Amino acid sequence: MPFFSDSGPGGFEPKRAFRFLISFTELSNLTFMATKAGKPSYEMDVAEHQILNHVFKFPGIIKWSDITVSFVDAMDPNVGSKFYHALLNAGYVNPITQEALVTGVTKVQTTRALGEVKIKQLNGGGIILPSGLDPGEVKGAIDATRYIEEWTLKNAFIKKVAWGELDYGTEDLVNVEVDITYDYATYTSAPGGTPLPGL
Repeated sequence: MPFFSDSGPGGFEPKRAFRFLISFTELSNLTFMATKAGKPSYEMDVAEHQILNHVFKFPGIIKWSDITVSFVDAMDPNVGSKFYHALLNAGYVNPITQEALVTGVTKVQTTRALGEVKIKQLNGGGIILPSGLDPGEVKGAIDATRYIEEWTLKNAFIKKVAWGELDYGTEDLVNVEVDITYDYATYTSAPGGTPLPGL
């Protein structure tokens, strides 16, 4: 679609960085605590074959890159506590006994502790209200928000957690930074803003 069009008002609607939701099936109440989330990306290795003074390139192994998600920490929900317990649910045991020394984490445990990770891009939604009506008076108005794309991280688990920094010299909010690794990601497009199921 061109930037300017006479086929309708506006003509061009870019995707906006602040219109997103991220959810974890095993970590509830975190969706609206997220302040920033990376979208999936991949890198492909390249193999080269040289013949005399010519080089020909061939696609190699594809590797999906980790993403980082930032959360505002709070007392309720206690974001820091949720990610510490995710570590324990992954199988980590403090090394305070001989039995604890022989325990470890597995991929099954780590992926189960996090659950399915979904990143959804929103288009802003909105509805055209009948004249004189308030959005609260229109049944289903909240469902007008549309998802325009959805990424699902497959076999995702936590690679790193930083519980933030404390500083007497600032009044900033405490943020928890979480690095998430995964095997691959799937993409679902919703042309025209068709709602995608669930959150």
